Amino acid sequence: MNQNQFQISKEKITEYLDQIKDLNIIPPVLIQVMALPDDNDLSFKELSNLVQTDQILVSRIIKIANSPFYNRGIEITSLQNAIARLGFRLIRSMIVVAMNDSIFAHGNYRKFREEVWQHSIASAIYGAKLVEQFLGKQEADKGIIGGLLQDIGKVILNMIDRKKYVEVLREFLETQKDIRLIEIEKFQVDHASIGYAAARVWKLPEFVCKIIADRHLPMDKKSSLGILLTTTDLLVRKAGFGLFTELHQKELMECQEALKVDLSEYDINEIQNYIKEHELYKAVWYV
Repeated sequence: MNQNQFQISKEKITEYLDQIKDLNIIPPVLIQVMALPDDNDLSFKELSNLVQTDQILVSRIIKIANSPFYNRGIEITSLQNAIARLGFRLIRSMIVVAMNDSIFAHGNYRKFREEVWQHSIASAIYGAKLVEQFLGKQEADKGIIGGLLQDIGKVILNMIDRKKYVEVLREFLETQKDIRLIEIEKFQVDHASIGYAAARVWKLPEFVCKIIADRHLPMDKKSSLGILLTTTDLLVRKAGFGLFTELHQKELMECQEALKVDLSEYDINEIQNYIKEHELYKAVWYV
């Protein structure tokens, strides 16, 4: 793809950032949760304090912690027990996914739900699995958070002008053109550029900003985490969570070369079943 086709208006980015500065696209408590330092006594206490006032969120987390996927034979009855049982990082990433309806609620129409919302949840779940496989268990939470927020720019553009973004999704689904080109035609920016700019303004963690930026960089410019989450994005599309196009297939082959693995060995039906049977998917995706 010729990168000269992607002419982003910096003036429009500034204009759009000004439009969204007072909107809680990502709830403040979620930004605070993501910003907590990893695994220490103080961060455990702060995490509990930030979340425990939201009883719906707490009940979701306890339900997930007691599910067969995570249960270790002892019933969890409190948020503190859940953190102690599952660990700070996993609980933090669970909170991010459990608050997905706060992030995606403004896109509650079919095309957006299927192409952006459901796709992002599927990417979060499978991203954790793929990142753990290649980078280790200690990095899996970044797969969840990164998978969910990788396309936050689409949420932002939808909030700026829902009618126009409906047109973007309709044209993308009908023509299978690169969605960024359609976004630029209608908004003068694409979801990657506005997503990265907003993440900086919101002071999201550096790894989240990098994941958003990495998604559409050339393969040799991506981080290892960025390559894995690009691969995740494409594999979950191929498994039915979002449209999978010829452009995506070409990009998947580039990922295969970068990872030095045969991605054809990844069974698409197994990926689909893994996501649909995962407790996080059951807990947060309402179909």
